[in-house]
Amino acid sequence: METNCKDHFSSLNSQFGQVIEDSFSSNQGSKLVELFQFSDDLNTWTELLKDGTDCTILISAIQEFELGFQAVVSGQYRYSFLAQRYFLEQICRFIYLSTNELHLRHWKLGLRDISWGSLVDKENGIFSKIFIRAFYSEVESEGDHLITIASKLYRESSEFIHGNFNKIEELPNSIEFNTSLLERWIDFMETSRFLALFLLFMRFSKDIEGHDLNKIEEMAREELGGIVEFNLLFAS
Repeated sequence: METNCKDHFSSLNSQFGQVIEDSFSSNQGSKLVELFQFSDDLNTWTELLKDGTDCTILISAIQEFELGFQAVVSGQYRYSFLAQRYFLEQICRFIYLSTNELHLRHWKLGLRDISWGSLVDKENGIFSKIFIRAFYSEVESEGDHLITIASKLYRESSEFIHGNFNKIEELPNSIEFNTSLLERWIDFMETSRFLALFLLFMRFSKDIEGHDLNKIEEMAREELGGIVEFNLLFAS
């Protein structure tokens, strides 16, 4: 019995390995390599913030990103979308709770639940004008547009998680490479990356010491270059 069980999972491991090879040798391989750099970017933010901010949720988000990446390159597509959505939730939750010590403590104690709806609430959520104005007023006009993007991404990710029939049909019944699902996940995660970096820059960049700004400048120019107001950070 033990040998059969071990052989079963050894066989699965071999199949995962083949899908990993197929994923990186596909036409999406270069995008995967580039996207994985995002893990280093997030770790840079953790290092910059850890002395003044509770980074427990941010670290959880980084772990979820890496687990999702592992899942998608090995053909575990449903779980990769689950991880991608949870990553998005955790980043948004981190930003939201970084502004309220009481809510953070209550959340840690299990006394408060931070729903997705409260995170993206148009009046008081993390993309609302009143929230953005408090930390980086120059980009408050971006909020309405980004609520739409974040809500659409969350909804589309959820379709893979909740077992919608058309999504079940898309998911393979065996461990095999699927280029369309890989492309979809990369698209979802690239959007998640953009939203995450916008939120991190909006919430924290004005508090970063001048001598540390060079550590995040490339992120701003490469990923947020279309939002010119962030370039003001590096003008001097």
